[in-house]
Amino acid sequence: MPEPRVAVVGAGAVGGYIGGKLAAAGHDVHLIDSWVAHIEKIRCDGLRITEPGGSATVRVEALHLSDVQSLIRKPIDIALICTKSYDTAWAAMMIKPYLSASGCVVSVQNSLNEEDIAAVVGWDRTLGCIASTISVAAPHAGEVSRARTPGGSTYTVFRVGEAHGRATPRAERIVELLSAVDSAKVTTNLWGERWAKLVTNSMHHGILGSTGISDHALMQNTGTRRLAIRCAGEAISVANGLGHPLEPIMRMPAALWLSASKGDAKALAELETGWIKWMERSKEPHFGSIGQDLAKGRRTEIDYVCGYVAAKGAKIGVPAPTQSALLALVKRVERGEIERSMDNIAPLLATL
Repeated sequence: MPEPRVAVVGAGAVGGYIGGKLAAAGHDVHLIDSWVAHIEKIRCDGLRITEPGGSATVRVEALHLSDVQSLIRKPIDIALICTKSYDTAWAAMMIKPYLSASGCVVSVQNSLNEEDIAAVVGWDRTLGCIASTISVAAPHAGEVSRARTPGGSTYTVFRVGEAHGRATPRAERIVELLSAVDSAKVTTNLWGERWAKLVTNSMHHGILGSTGISDHALMQNTGTRRLAIRCAGEAISVANGLGHPLEPIMRMPAALWLSASKGDAKALAELETGWIKWMERSKEPHFGSIGQDLAKGRRTEIDYVCGYVAAKGAKIGVPAPTQSALLALVKRVERGEIERSMDNIAPLLATL
């Protein structure tokens, strides 16, 4: 089978890391991004990738948005959309004319954006991919970094799935491709994987965004740790109400998180022991994508994380008050009404 031509739409932290690692492995990759300085730096000096195992500079094709039309001569077989969730629709619309006859689009994003992609290219061309606890950042133009050690044989980072839940040759092909980046597998439970990732994001991002602390600091503070567990319980309750069978969250069953969130002392002790073990993969403090965006004065994805959980819960009558409160706090920080501070979550901590 010919080598697939890959486009990475959104070459920031996640997209830059994946695209750079694919290029380093010899794959035909095109990075596409609206960050002009980033693309120019990659064109001139290559993409610098830093991770726990060391650093390397990779040469990879980089395109400004205005250059995408050049793909018409050599269509794309696999388009990985790695933009922010709020940019999903236009990103799918932009790449659609440049897909090959059998080309497909894969969401490698936070939240659940497959429906927005399918509205543009059709469900027959849409897949999802969860990048589980990849913990990456784009600190400067032409640079991406990763805080966690690769999953390798001990943890599967990429989970690729079809919306209909069946394993297919094209899903296997994408898994084979992403295996050059880190461990990957086909999942037959895309929505359960998506919601498990959303639970993890929603229990971190609202707290990190509103306070400015890191994931390490969250873990070391009893109050923020218990608040995160409450967030997890709310998100799990919403997922259960929607009928999604959740995959493990940080290698621990959703039922354990739910029990701990309701005050089960035995479950809480087991959970916190497992959480400490889980954090061993995190070699450097990480501030989450929302924390990174706020530090740069940019719009965040909070509407697609805590906001998504709260909105879905409201539709089915499963309240998520902590998620709603953190959504409101991050939106206030985003608008410049308040600064990030632990004081912001003091009222929430007082209710634990």
